[in-house]
Amino acid sequence: MPHAPFIRRVILRNYKSIGYCDVRLQPLTYLVGHNGAGKSNFMDALHFVKDAVSNSLEYAFNERAGISEVRRYSNGRPNNFSIRIDFNLPDSRPGHYVFSIGALTNGGYEVQREECVISGIGKGPYFRIEKGKLRKSSEKTFPAIVSDRLALVAVSGIPAFRPVFDALKAMGFYNLNPKLMRELQKPPSVTIDVRSSENRS
Repeated sequence: MPHAPFIRRVILRNYKSIGYCDVRLQPLTYLVGHNGAGKSNFMDALHFVKDAVSNSLEYAFNERAGISEVRRYSNGRPNNFSIRIDFNLPDSRPGHYVFSIGALTNGGYEVQREECVISGIGKGPYFRIEKGKLRKSSEKTFPAIVSDRLALVAVSGIPAFRPVFDALKAMGFYNLNPKLMRELQKPPSVTIDVRSSENRS
């Protein structure tokens, strides 16, 4: 029986050019659309999650020239953005991870909401955080959290949430550019080592 895909569904709100999208993924999914439809921004949202988990939110924003280049503007006004990933863990447990980020007046940002649920609330590990404060959790102890960082990084030391952290951190991305693939490729340089030899009787 084939394994279910790790990422089952992705929901984005106000990420770059994407106002809203809800995409259900299969083991093999093609993103098809004209230029500017948001295919690259959809993939970048997943890459943003990996960057934020592997390094930090600050790193993820710096890689994209700041929060102003990430969140979508409508009617001349910036919006808060959110990313939700529904997943199946390697042991087949379903769950979701979602966070929403908004800008502050001083040029900074804060995680307004963050939630991770495995197998459903009351059935498995979960936590919900709002503006740097823990609201609900299945765990009796919880590490210190701050509003400008993802709590998932801090709770990765708790065995219950480590599989989610590891899976998001391990996400890989490939960008196949048909235009570049059609062009002639420069052959690799090859060094031929010719050495004289003598026959020995």
